[in-house]
Amino acid sequence: MEKALRVSVRELVAFCFPPEDIILTSGVGDMLAGTKAHRATQQRRDAEIEKTISHSFSISGEEITLFGRMDAFTGGDIPLVEEMKHSSWQGDAAAPDHRAQAICYAAMVALEMGCERVRFCVSYVTTQGEVRRAYEECMDVGELIAQLEEWLTAYVKVALREREHRARRDASLQAMVFPYSQYRAGQRELARQVYTAVVRKRRLFASLPTGTGKSVAVLFPALKALGEGKTGKLLYLTSRNTARQSPLEALQRMLENGAAIRVSMLTAREKMCPHMTRCHPDDCPRAKGHFLREADAVEELLAVEGCWTDQFITAVADRHQLCPFELALKLTELADVILMDLNYAFDPFAQLKRLFQQRRDMTLLIDEAHHVVDRVRESLSGEMDSAFLCQHRAAFGRICGRKHKYYQALTALIHALRKQPPPLPEEREWQEAELQDDLLSQVEKVLEEATMVASMPHPPGIPDVFEVIRLCLPFLHGAEMQKTCEYAILWQAKGKERSVCLYCLSPAPEIARITAGQRGAVFFSATLSPLSCMKQLLGGEEGDACFALPSPFPEENLRVVGRRISTRYQDRETSAAQVAQCIAEMVRFKEGNYLVFFPGYAYLKLVLAHLNEDELPEMWIQTPQMTEEDRAAFFEAFSNTSRPVLGLCVLGGLFSEGIDLPGDQLIGAMIVGVGLPTPSQKLSAIRTCYDQRFGDGFHYACRIPAMQKVQQAGGRVIRSERDQGVLVLVDDRYFTPAYRALLPEHWRLRDEALSPQQSQE
Repeated sequence: MEKALRVSVRELVAFCFPPEDIILTSGVGDMLAGTKAHRATQQRRDAEIEKTISHSFSISGEEITLFGRMDAFTGGDIPLVEEMKHSSWQGDAAAPDHRAQAICYAAMVALEMGCERVRFCVSYVTTQGEVRRAYEECMDVGELIAQLEEWLTAYVKVALREREHRARRDASLQAMVFPYSQYRAGQRELARQVYTAVVRKRRLFASLPTGTGKSVAVLFPALKALGEGKTGKLLYLTSRNTARQSPLEALQRMLENGAAIRVSMLTAREKMCPHMTRCHPDDCPRAKGHFLREADAVEELLAVEGCWTDQFITAVADRHQLCPFELALKLTELADVILMDLNYAFDPFAQLKRLFQQRRDMTLLIDEAHHVVDRVRESLSGEMDSAFLCQHRAAFGRICGRKHKYYQALTALIHALRKQPPPLPEEREWQEAELQDDLLSQVEKVLEEATMVASMPHPPGIPDVFEVIRLCLPFLHGAEMQKTCEYAILWQAKGKERSVCLYCLSPAPEIARITAGQRGAVFFSATLSPLSCMKQLLGGEEGDACFALPSPFPEENLRVVGRRISTRYQDRETSAAQVAQCIAEMVRFKEGNYLVFFPGYAYLKLVLAHLNEDELPEMWIQTPQMTEEDRAAFFEAFSNTSRPVLGLCVLGGLFSEGIDLPGDQLIGAMIVGVGLPTPSQKLSAIRTCYDQRFGDGFHYACRIPAMQKVQQAGGRVIRSERDQGVLVLVDDRYFTPAYRALLPEHWRLRDEALSPQQSQE
């Protein structure tokens, strides 16, 4: 039996009162400043704070439960419901959507408490809790119920349409069979593990080597669970858009086999936007009236079951003159499966609030999970730089003058930053220090004024205020997150200018928090090892499972050879010639295409000076400033197997993971060094943190991520059961127990030289 409908007050009001135009600053204040404003205002109230309430209604023969939390509630003969908003609203009455929220709560109070009349008030407050404007009304129960039931009737109509889709979807998924004639080795057991994680609402950490067919083996059981009502939506998360191809192919195969599912993609605004301007109706014609035209575009998309790709979404957006990114955001509410970037789940300022604040029935399928720790750490860290703020203030002052409140707020913040310690010795880029008491309040003031400037019409030539907003929000969020995650406070000085960084050391608690509230999370990667360590780094708990599959390819297909050469920083000048000789030996092993991965561009150049180009295949060299055209030409050189080529690349860069060069497109690779990160004060702070948590900070902060890069690069050689090739590991540390233990089990390291004769074995 279909469950009764449920909707939150926030969701109902958003449905009934969409804005007309796109204004990118909408909701920015509510992310952080709104929370502070609520807290500061509520402390001054004698009312009940954050009081939960719900009530069930019968609408069009359907039962629907409305629920939510009142910001403040005061009882009495005529109770008072108060909604508090952090906003610059200055109208003659409360904003329609804010008023509607208050009416919803007032109506439920009247019904639950048997009141004849209820007062409700919408208050607009500052981050310090001061009420700027307040709009109070009093309505009788009949008026309140009539208004609320009108909104619920409109919502139920759409909810019933979605119920019909779910019924058709679930029937198709229950009948769905595995989309290939048979399972590959290990796929069936992996599918069982994924299904169990969803049903038990737990995390699964899975190491799945190349060739496992991991995308379909993860998606198939998750879709089965979706069809059985064990989960409500699947989010397939990747760190690169190119990593979506494999899951997309698996989903398209299941669609062709009858799965009645909606699949959508969400790509960054910058890549979809046809007009690279401010997202404001004054600057972008598509932003003006976007939400008035959106419904027709959504109906057109809903008529086409299947996959809503970027190209399809953009084409529909063009026909309706809509912002394609905002249309894609809307589709995330309607899709059953969404392919999107990690940030839309884990970055506090990119996270899809429309999903994560409203739902607790989603399953996260996290591909390339070895990237998650660094990506989440980056999103939780914030930095303020007085040099940048000075440049921005000067540009703003030339247009709007020095008396503008925003200019003055910037000046106060710059002075607060410059009061920090004197310049550091050149050999130390950052140093740890205490956070000054007044700095956070100055950042809050700049954020408040910047939000005001960004949301209002302004003269042309004003610098991008969003750059400052994007600095302030993570910084303030980092200050709040210090209560739950470990942070280092780092200062840097350049002359009189100062930078301060709130650097997240261990994002595990936040990763755990986000994944704990959903219907299971599957972290999987070809290099998610060692699993026990990665489970700790990714916020795993005692009840979460680990699962690993062996390589499906014969071990003899990959010859792994080690060379005992020191590539440590102090030895690079003397070892460059030896490495060059190793490269010459490798390309003579067998004619074909090879890649060599270096620890950095400087060492690459050192070795390049010792290479004799006349004795080597045509060389292609990665550079720091490669354009999209340069990258495409690099790949094309390897795709054309009519002549051998040699690529010189940087480990952990563009060409060391996520590229597929099967068969003769790549028959060998060399990894120079063990991939250790460059020493820095930030890295030292992470090591200290991990020392305290795990007992071996170097292993967790340096060695594990380094060897994951090595595994990713080495994994480029064998991409199918027919591939054969050679992998050369150049560094004496590969033969030590600590590093050898982190190599994949199917890499049988040999201590030998390569010679052309061995290619005949």
